[in-house]
Amino acid sequence: MRFWRQRKHEELDAEIRNHLDQAMRDRLALGEAPNEARSNALREFGNVTLVKEVTREMWGWEWLERLTQDLKFGARMLVKQPGFTVIAVLTLALGIGANTAIFSLINAVLLRSLPFPQPEQIVTLWEEVPSERVTRQGFAPGNYTDLKAQQTVFAQMTGLFQSEMILTGEGEPEKLEGFVVLESEAFDILGITPTLGRHFLPDEYVRGRHNVLLISHRFWQQRFGGSLEVIGKDLVLNDEKFVIVGVLPSDFQFLNPNVSFWAPAGYSSSMLGYRASHNMRVLARLRSGVTPAQALAEVKTRMQQIALAHPEEPRDLSAYVQPLHEYLTGEARRPLLVLLIGVGFVLLIACANLANLLLARAAARRKEIAVRVALGAKRGRIVRQLLTESVLLSLIGGACGLFLAPWSFAVLRQMIPPGMTGSANLALDVQVLVYTVGLSVLTGILFGLAPAWQATHADVNEVLKQSGPRAGIAQRRLQNVLVVAEVALALVLLIGAGLWIQSFYNLRQVDVGFRTDNLLTFQARLPRTRYREHTQRMVFFEQTLQRLRALPGVVSAAYASHLPLAGRGGVYKLNIEGRPTQAGITLEAGHSQISPEYFSTLGIQIRQGRAFDEHDSLQTPGVAIVNETMARKYWPNENVLGKRFSIDDDVAGRPVPPLTIIGVVGDVKQGGLEGETRPQLYLPHSQVTYNSFSIPGFWVIRTSGEPLDLAAGARSAIHAVDPNLLVAEVGEMEARLDELVAPRRLRTTLLMAYASLALLLAALGIYGVLAYFVTQHTPEIGIRLALGAHSGDVLRLVLRRGLGLALAGVALGLITALALTRMMEGLLFGVEAGDPLTFGVLALLMLSVALVSCWIPARRGARVDPLVALRTE
Repeated sequence: MRFWRQRKHEELDAEIRNHLDQAMRDRLALGEAPNEARSNALREFGNVTLVKEVTREMWGWEWLERLTQDLKFGARMLVKQPGFTVIAVLTLALGIGANTAIFSLINAVLLRSLPFPQPEQIVTLWEEVPSERVTRQGFAPGNYTDLKAQQTVFAQMTGLFQSEMILTGEGEPEKLEGFVVLESEAFDILGITPTLGRHFLPDEYVRGRHNVLLISHRFWQQRFGGSLEVIGKDLVLNDEKFVIVGVLPSDFQFLNPNVSFWAPAGYSSSMLGYRASHNMRVLARLRSGVTPAQALAEVKTRMQQIALAHPEEPRDLSAYVQPLHEYLTGEARRPLLVLLIGVGFVLLIACANLANLLLARAAARRKEIAVRVALGAKRGRIVRQLLTESVLLSLIGGACGLFLAPWSFAVLRQMIPPGMTGSANLALDVQVLVYTVGLSVLTGILFGLAPAWQATHADVNEVLKQSGPRAGIAQRRLQNVLVVAEVALALVLLIGAGLWIQSFYNLRQVDVGFRTDNLLTFQARLPRTRYREHTQRMVFFEQTLQRLRALPGVVSAAYASHLPLAGRGGVYKLNIEGRPTQAGITLEAGHSQISPEYFSTLGIQIRQGRAFDEHDSLQTPGVAIVNETMARKYWPNENVLGKRFSIDDDVAGRPVPPLTIIGVVGDVKQGGLEGETRPQLYLPHSQVTYNSFSIPGFWVIRTSGEPLDLAAGARSAIHAVDPNLLVAEVGEMEARLDELVAPRRLRTTLLMAYASLALLLAALGIYGVLAYFVTQHTPEIGIRLALGAHSGDVLRLVLRRGLGLALAGVALGLITALALTRMMEGLLFGVEAGDPLTFGVLALLMLSVALVSCWIPARRGARVDPLVALRTE
């Protein structure tokens, strides 16, 4: 290309020379002297340089030559000022790199389509009861069955349940996580075809014929080494034999990344009519042309009809239709957008800083630019040259940012919602590269446009008369505006981070209702096939408790069907003795089956009555203990001790005897820290023979020392009683608590890091402007001092200027923060979006940092030697 352009230039030069030579020969033939003939020929031809430029423009690639020239000139200017270049590139690398990293996360989680056919048609359904503030709970099988029979908006619809089973028979027992599905529509909705083998056959969904499995690709590789002969092999799960009929694709993941198997649920007709348990996930595919809003309208109508047909259901029974992508992203959407705004603010502050640097740099080049304008250069051409320099600088910073961004991926992967960890891949793909390049170009234009415009609109005559670089009034005003903007943006970020820090602190201070220190927890669930009889289970629990209590360092031990902070467990519908049932009003409570030592081991306070003891057995009347919320809600202003109620348990197949309340315990956070506490009842496991679905499988040990030191001993105690039991999820309760707040901690840490960077950049911006102000006004300061001004007067002059800018920025930042923090309201806990304490403290912090940034150049200005200052003029 280069040689082709050179040849075209040579051809143009030769053509112009031939034209001029012919014109001279014609004039010489007319008798003109040689010098006169050449002058007349040139005069007739016109400006040779202009003709060349016009001709080159007509070729169409002159813009490329000019761009190449501008890039070369810009590169030389950057090399000539290495200090400025390094600072600018590092600033841009941090800003663009942070934006690239967060955009990579948003691209992976929010922007990419799910890896299913027509994913926008896939929705999830949830039950809701507005009067009881119940939102997004699972479906009851009976309600699902009725809704599926009546609906007309879904092409396919299915229910599925999360499942855990213990794999035995080969080596150590292993816990497997999976899904059980009611019908084959699940695979049709997700568009999944096994890599090996087949789907389930219709008769394999029938109760008693459902011991078949589809296994995940990961489990196939880990357990069978990818053997093609896996089809037809047996696995022993929960002491029952299952046959593998297929292997799922390697890129398939749905909801839980740790799923190892899918199996038919094998529900009987009576189980499909069960309405007391709400743990079914419902998945559906919309019919063509049906929108989620239309589906929601019909589903709400159908749920109202179901409530009318079944008086035991709440009168305002409703449902919610949620697109699958929205469900999978969960609560990640708004935090990610807040972080993107945060890193965007950091980049804007960096742009403002660089614009100030370029304004100062342009002041030093004012004479150079004025000379170029005086010699005929067009202002647009000079602006293009200066913008090319800034865009080149920004592209270099963007390239360095691309190099820095992947370093943060290990941290950012923790923010991917659990249901998307398999499909959301953080990578520098084409979309991210296009975003980064576009952001770099936009950034270069953003911080380069104002200095370029300012440099080319100065009075050429005035600039040429000046003896040194001087900033004009317009330039100083522009610098002031940029500093005010920096301070405002930094303060907004600080306030956002401050609100999140307060939320995190408030969350960690939540009273969970028990002592989390020195607690070891683990799971050892009994398989129903080997422990069908209640007496068998009780023998196992008693023998295991004896062994656990005998371990050195054990203070007490207990077991339960569900642990705090991990969910309410099952839910029972209640009938209160002496209180008539009201149609459409449902009384329900979560339940846990526990051993007598449960409350003392966890440190749960007994508010009234007593705890369970060894006398609460099958031979004595049924008893229960309720939490304070249940007592207040169902027996307001009454003494609940001695009150009786019964529970509806359709699975039991027989009436459950009434229960007498013997105690009230303090509220315990069952389902997390942020949700409201709901009614919860506790039952002695020794009396519960009717609910085999909630066999206690969780153990808790209070220790006198480090809990994890007893992990091996606890495992040995379990295996001494039953060597085939799996001991899983061994950990400390404190660690479980930390896991609950880990996402909020990570988001807060990231935003705090961005806010700290913004604060540093804003401080540097104030310092830079004041340092430049002192440099520009050194002669004036010298005259003031020579005429009798004190150094304190100069100090106050500079401080007044700097703090004036900071105060303006703080005022603008407070107003902006009041508006923007409203979008964080749903992300806060225990603090208002407009919390005056947060706003006031961080505004003072911003002003304090600004004061420090002002003090250094102010001190330097106050120490100016008048003689030295006057010699600079």
